[in-house]
Amino acid sequence: MFKIALCDDDNVYIKELEEIILECNDKQFEIEFYEFDSGEKLLQSKIDDMDLIFLDIQMKGMNGNETAVQLNKKGYQGVLVQCSGIFMPTPETIKISPYRYLLKQDEREKTVLEVTEIITQMAKSKLCYEIQGSYLREKRYFRIADIVYITHHPKGSVLHLQREKAKKYQDGKIIVPYDFGHLSELLKTADFSIPHNSYMVNLRYVSDFEPKTEFFVADGKSLPMSRGKKEAFLNDLARYTRKKYKEKLNGLRNSI
Repeated sequence: MFKIALCDDDNVYIKELEEIILECNDKQFEIEFYEFDSGEKLLQSKIDDMDLIFLDIQMKGMNGNETAVQLNKKGYQGVLVQCSGIFMPTPETIKISPYRYLLKQDEREKTVLEVTEIITQMAKSKLCYEIQGSYLREKRYFRIADIVYITHHPKGSVLHLQREKAKKYQDGKIIVPYDFGHLSELLKTADFSIPHNSYMVNLRYVSDFEPKTEFFVADGKSLPMSRGKKEAFLNDLARYTRKKYKEKLNGLRNSI
């Protein structure tokens, strides 16, 4: 089951987009639509459950750019697509880097091609979406995109989530029954790297690093690099940065 949110104050466009999505999907996946006519209503919903969000930029009240910024602050990790009659990214949304921009005035044929690629990306993201672990002896599923870093544990490994998500799990450790060798295989497409023998880190959260030092910041926490793994880690980070830049550039090109 894939959950798709469509946020637009133009209900006619929502229905047209739903028809195109169903056409492109061609009964590959089970899809459930959620419709919102404002950014405020979208943000009040269970956004973490949404695998894909189509978000109009021009709306009354909170516009799509402002909504996108709030989605990012709330830690939304699904596929975000912004739609508009006029392409109007802001510096804030460029940093957020939506997967794609859709222009409403495009020919249907072009939109079909775009949506087909978007659905493919949604499915790929879902493949590496969750991992099963235990918290206070209860089995639970955790989104891989919410994991900032992972450390060793006698029974496997410990997940350390991004700050907002971690607030729910302050009474114990989140343990997964996999060692680093197994996790490296599970997460090989999820942009994790090992800068130190004691942990692996999600590169999407890395910021404020200085190559001359042996520390960097991930989601506000300072973490060390070991000398032996520093070069490989910085290479991984450089490849990740190039990949994200290429995705952003492709999204901008496709919107023109």
